[in-house]
Amino acid sequence: MEAQQTEHEFGYIQGDKIFLKKFLDFPSRQIGVVKESVEASIKYFENRFEIAQQKVTTLGNLIEEAQNKGSYLMKLIHMRRYLSDFDGLGDYVYLFASLDEMEKRLMALISINRVKNLEIKEALLKSAQEILESENITELEEEIKELKQKWIKTGAVIKEKQELLENKFQEIYAEYFDKRKRIIYERTQQARYNLRRYHQILERADRLRNSDDFDGTFQEFRTLQQAWKNAGKVPHKQAVILWENFKKINDYFFNRFKSFKSLKTEYPELEAQEIKEKLQTELAEEADKLSRKDAHLHTDRAKELLMDWKQLTSVFRGIDRDYANMFRFACDRIFEESYLMRVVKRKYPLFETKPQEDQLRIKTSFMRELIRRDEEDVNLGEDKLNRNQKRNMHPKALRTMQNNLNIQKRKIEVKKEVLKELQKELNDLRN
Repeated sequence: MEAQQTEHEFGYIQGDKIFLKKFLDFPSRQIGVVKESVEASIKYFENRFEIAQQKVTTLGNLIEEAQNKGSYLMKLIHMRRYLSDFDGLGDYVYLFASLDEMEKRLMALISINRVKNLEIKEALLKSAQEILESENITELEEEIKELKQKWIKTGAVIKEKQELLENKFQEIYAEYFDKRKRIIYERTQQARYNLRRYHQILERADRLRNSDDFDGTFQEFRTLQQAWKNAGKVPHKQAVILWENFKKINDYFFNRFKSFKSLKTEYPELEAQEIKEKLQTELAEEADKLSRKDAHLHTDRAKELLMDWKQLTSVFRGIDRDYANMFRFACDRIFEESYLMRVVKRKYPLFETKPQEDQLRIKTSFMRELIRRDEEDVNLGEDKLNRNQKRNMHPKALRTMQNNLNIQKRKIEVKKEVLKELQKELNDLRN
C-alpha cells in the first residue's frame, strides 16, 4: 500500500519523512522525520526556516553598515552553501533572490572600489618609487613598511592590472631593502676609512703638541684643522669623542703658542730655544741664590718665580733637568725655612733677641721634630697606599696617592738638608 503524503507549500510529508520541495536548481530532499505529530513537526521546521531567514537579514544589515563591503562577498557564497543544506521549511527562492540582490549591489560596489583601489595603489607605487630614489633612503625604512601595510589593507584592483601592480610593488619593496643594505655597507666601509683618517690626524697633532718650533707647528696645526674638516662622516657618538680629543690638543698647543708670543715680545731678538735656555737659567739661579741665605725672607719673590716658572714650563717642553731640580729644591727650601721660622716665632715671640747659638739650637730642635712628624705621615701614607693596592683601588687614585707621597718625601729631603746646614753652622759657632 502506497504511503500517505501530506502536502505543504514548501514541502511534503511522506510516511514519517519530511521533505523540502525542489526549488531553483535544487532537487527535493529529506530534512527530517515526524516525531510527535505532523503539525508539530511542520511547525518545528517552519521555525527552523525563520533562523535561516534571520541570518540572511543580519547579513544584509552588516553589508549595509560595512565600510569595506567587498569583504562580504565570500560571506554571501558561504550563506548560499549554508541555505542549500539547511533543514527548514520556507521560501528559499525568496532568500536566494535576496542574496542575489545583495551580490548584485556588492559587485557594483566592488567594481567602483576596484577603480578607487587602482588609484590608491598607483599612488602607493609612486610613493614607494620616490622612497627608493630618495637620498635619505636609509632613514625611510618605517615609511616604506607603512606603505606596505596600506597596500595590504587596500582591496583588489581591476583584474587585468592586479598581477602587474602586485609584482611591481613587491619588486620595489625588495629593491629598497637590497639598496638600503648596500648603502649601509658602503657607508660603514667609508666610515671606517674616515675613522682611520681622524685617528691619523689625532696622532700627528699629539706628536706636535709639545713642539718648540712654534711658527712651523702653528702652520701644521692649521693644515691639520683643514684636514679634519674634510675627513668625512663617522657615527655621531664617535665624532663627538674624536672632536673633543682634537679640540683639547689644539687648545693645549695654541695656549702654548699664545704664551710664547707673549714671551717673544719681551725677547724679540731671541729664538725659541734661546728664550727657553735664558729663562730656565735665570730663574733657577735666582731661586738658588735666594735659598742660600735668609731664605725665609724671600717667600714673596719665590712665589713670583714659581709663577714665572709655571709660564715657562707651560710654553716649553724639554726643560733642562738639572735646572729644574735646582729650581724646585731652592723654592722648597725657601718655603720650608719660612715655615720653620713661623713655627719658631709662635713658640718664642722674642726669638730674634736671643743669642745666635740659642737661635740655631732652637731651629735645629724644631726642624728635627718637623722631620719626625713628616716621616710618620709618610709611613702612614705608604701603609694606606699598600692597603689600597691590595683592594685594587682605581689606578688614577693610586697614582695621586703616590705623587703626594713623593712630594712629602722630597720635602723631607729638603728639611734634612736645612737641618744638616743648621747643625754645621751650630758646630762651627761652638768651635
